[in-house]
Amino acid sequence: MSKILGAVEIGTSCSKVLIGEVLADHSLNIVGKASRSNEGMRKGEIVDFRKAAASVHAALDEAEKMSGTTVDSIYLAQTGSHLRGAFLRGSANVASADGRVSEGDLNRASEEAKRKQTRDGRSYVQHFRLPILLDDRPVDDPIGMIGKKVDLVYWSIEGDESAIRMSLDLAYNYGLDVSDLILSSIASATMVAGPDLRRAGVLVIDIGAGVTDLVLYRQGNVAYTGVIPVGGDHLTGDLSMGLRVLEPYAEKLKIEYGKAQGDSTDSKQGIWIIGNKTIGDRSVPHKSIADIIHVRIVELFEIISKELGDVLTDDVLGAGVLLTGGTSRLPGIEQLAGKVFGVPVRKGLFPTGIGNELAEPEYATVLGLLHYGLEDERIPGEVHATSNRGIIKKIGGLLGI
Repeated sequence: MSKILGAVEIGTSCSKVLIGEVLADHSLNIVGKASRSNEGMRKGEIVDFRKAAASVHAALDEAEKMSGTTVDSIYLAQTGSHLRGAFLRGSANVASADGRVSEGDLNRASEEAKRKQTRDGRSYVQHFRLPILLDDRPVDDPIGMIGKKVDLVYWSIEGDESAIRMSLDLAYNYGLDVSDLILSSIASATMVAGPDLRRAGVLVIDIGAGVTDLVLYRQGNVAYTGVIPVGGDHLTGDLSMGLRVLEPYAEKLKIEYGKAQGDSTDSKQGIWIIGNKTIGDRSVPHKSIADIIHVRIVELFEIISKELGDVLTDDVLGAGVLLTGGTSRLPGIEQLAGKVFGVPVRKGLFPTGIGNELAEPEYATVLGLLHYGLEDERIPGEVHATSNRGIIKKIGGLLGI
């Protein structure tokens, strides 16, 4: 009997749903797909629950009808500027007389790391364990090795509990369980940054409509995650204000004529706002469109550069920077990012075998969720809770060895 997997991304501009069927050879056949515009989100967070629910439920209904089946549980993407990451560290002296590390030593180190509680109203979403340290040396598995002290270090992400619960309720209200919450940045990186790139060191930047999600890998491990409340919708808003046009026309200009930086041909070209050259239509310089977008994109990359600081070097980012998400479609955006970051930047590519309809950067997150479900993917350093616990309990209990 085949297994059915569901993946849901509640995006700022639209909700996306994919349904996949796991075949006997462990391959995945995508049997359902839907996308619905979403007016209930702002900057990656729910601001109108009923509108967000209507978007998600309509997408789920369409995807299930297309697949001819139903899903019982889903993998759900999580984003928003309420998410915060920090390092947690726990240490334990090796207890045995012969100095050999035991599981008990690791448990004591883990318990020490767990003692740091979140503030009231916040819960842990995901935890990523870095390499275990034995006497300050990284090791994969220290049990049975000789040493004096073990350290466990986690990159731990916490979020606003009400925001997390609202996203879960969107699924529960449709009669679905949530198999796991996955950071949007981690899901996207799963699709564009394979194990070799993660080991070499890579920064994945997913520029969506409302927010930009990023994840940094060092030596194969998650070393940093972040959410910047700037995305493609901000470009549309800037164009609307700068060109004095309505937002629907600004969005059209962005999609059809937008670019991350202008060139010598732009100043000679005029772009008609509506396109029919009738009363009310007027022409705007192509250069103005490029200049307005350029300023905002530079600002976004400078925010990321400032946030990461000394990390943006070739010795840390051996594989450079990968861009994905719908806004990464802008022509010239990778060249502009390279100028700001000072390291090689390119647009992320999906693995081979993904159909043309889905092989687009805006599907990176929801495809990554399906891939996660297919492989029960243990992203390096992540610790999963047991599957028979509720998702709310899992949020607070992911730190076990």
